[in-house]
Amino acid sequence: MSKIDWSALFTGLIALILSIVIGTSSIIASQHYYQSTKKWHKDQQKIFLDLTEKRFRLQESLNVFDNLYYARLQQFIQQGFFIQDQNLIMDQRLEMYEEIDKLFNDKLKNLLFADKSSYEISEQNLYDIPKFLATDPEFKTYQTEIHFKLALLHEGDMLKLLERIEFHKQKFTSLLNLQSCTIKNTDEVIDTNNISAPYLNADCVWVWYVSTI
Repeated sequence: MSKIDWSALFTGLIALILSIVIGTSSIIASQHYYQSTKKWHKDQQKIFLDLTEKRFRLQESLNVFDNLYYARLQQFIQQGFFIQDQNLIMDQRLEMYEEIDKLFNDKLKNLLFADKSSYEISEQNLYDIPKFLATDPEFKTYQTEIHFKLALLHEGDMLKLLERIEFHKQKFTSLLNLQSCTIKNTDEVIDTNNISAPYLNADCVWVWYVSTI
């Protein structure tokens, strides 16, 4: 019976154990690297999707600004609502006086009783911008109330009057908006054969706006 070389077996056993340990470590390291790489890939994909979503939102915002807000801003500037030189406000106010006088004494004259109708233009006041609207301190909006007291024959004349004012608004520099309008019957008994006396009194307020930027 041959003698067993235990030293050779021991060396081979050590080599086998080392191979198993190294193989196992390699497998574990590979799995860890795979999981880390997979997690990194998911994180990068999530970052990419977030950036893509932000880009689309930003692009949509830019499109809205270019197609709506910027165009509206240019429209307001062309209409004279936004002005850069505050000294021009007085010039625009004088133009507004002229247009109101022309409107009252020319465009509306045949719809109302001139001797019983009148208009009054208030002083220019600073418009109180709501606090929840964040605006630059130098941005200011001014308003001027134009108070019409009109004596009319019937309701149809009031509708025609509003139509003419809306049409004439295009000639105004800056913005002119209807704030309120009330209509009441006069105390006189209506005589359908008498067209020399008004049967309706209209009390309307338009507001003229201009802003500095």
